[in-house]
Amino acid sequence: MKSYKSLFLMAAFGLMLSGCGDDSGSNASSDDQGNSDGQKYVFSFMMETSQYVGIGSLSDDQAKIVKDFTEAPNSGSVMYFNGSVYVLAADNAMNSTLSRYEVKDGKMADKAAATAKFTGTQSIAMKFVDKNKMYVEQALGDKITALDPTTLKETANIDLSKYIDEENGALSTVPGSSVIRDDKMFVCLNQFVDFTNMIAGPNASVAIIDTKTDKVDKVISSDKVSALGGMDDMNGTASFVDEKGDVYFYSNASYGFVEGYKEGWVRVKKGESEFDKDWIFRMNEAEYDGKKTNNNHLMVGGTYMGNGKFMGFFGNFEDPTNFNNYEWNFVVVDVYKKTIKKLDLSPTIPWFAPSIHLDADGKSVLVGHADKKGGAIYRYDIASEKVTKEMDVTTGTAYYIVPVKD
Repeated sequence: MKSYKSLFLMAAFGLMLSGCGDDSGSNASSDDQGNSDGQKYVFSFMMETSQYVGIGSLSDDQAKIVKDFTEAPNSGSVMYFNGSVYVLAADNAMNSTLSRYEVKDGKMADKAAATAKFTGTQSIAMKFVDKNKMYVEQALGDKITALDPTTLKETANIDLSKYIDEENGALSTVPGSSVIRDDKMFVCLNQFVDFTNMIAGPNASVAIIDTKTDKVDKVISSDKVSALGGMDDMNGTASFVDEKGDVYFYSNASYGFVEGYKEGWVRVKKGESEFDKDWIFRMNEAEYDGKKTNNNHLMVGGTYMGNGKFMGFFGNFEDPTNFNNYEWNFVVVDVYKKTIKKLDLSPTIPWFAPSIHLDADGKSVLVGHADKKGGAIYRYDIASEKVTKEMDVTTGTAYYIVPVKD
């Protein structure tokens, strides 16, 4: 079994690559291109069945720098932590490899300093606790593995098999989107009921793990929404902690494939370990693009920008032929005001969710984008809400844009 992205990626990139070369169609200004003041980024560019990972600046010539990048399978996540680039990628046999590449003088090493293997479990999501511990979620293995971030040696395994929601027909817990608050990791359990069609469970399910002991404190559930997050939320951002210490989680209702599944945001308030029974935000009931209600479904992936605002991805998969159509939009969701606002960018294809990253200064967000006219990386300024182009992408497609920040 492949991840959601892997199932349809080949056709998607065939369409995109055929259109690359011209300026991306949007109203965004290009006056500030290359305004990152020397900031370095870990870039990942997708080309057919591979992603190419390396470090560069937004002012670089993308077609030139990608030639020196490291190749990895396209299904997987890319992160920067404590002086190293981490690439966690899965092959078609569901085997995953975690590789750590050291960064010196602004350059990523050609060879990995350490690796770890995960067999047959489709491991594509990782989370860093601190300099001494990180987690890899084995989505199809009912397990979360703790490792030393430097050596990548396993230090503990957290068994989730006893938390399979068999009452609702789940076959596996399928851990996915996660966030850490006060030494507790909140991990969304997708509780797959159908592996063939990639259908998650009908209810929300979150495991709360003590990061000090690597033990599961409890698993909480709710029938207000269906399964939260996603198994391939490779940024781990379909959940976030706000400034108040409240944790928010989103359910896209298995992308609208199942009648009766409920989408929406739910939360666990600061100091609590159960879902807030008095709060829910159903995005399909919020006004969007001039309509009072809509049937879009937020894609997993995105970034929290502060003040209750989350930049995500909006569209739907109700038409099974639209996986490769340019119909999805970047949006700013305000969970406090319960509003949705579309960015000033032309519609793009569904698989750009992992390209949304908060920049190092916390003042802007970088997004990868492509339409029929070409590809680019854009910057969204949070204060002014202005979008500007930062880099033309003519070779492959921008995927991860991770600021190098210690």
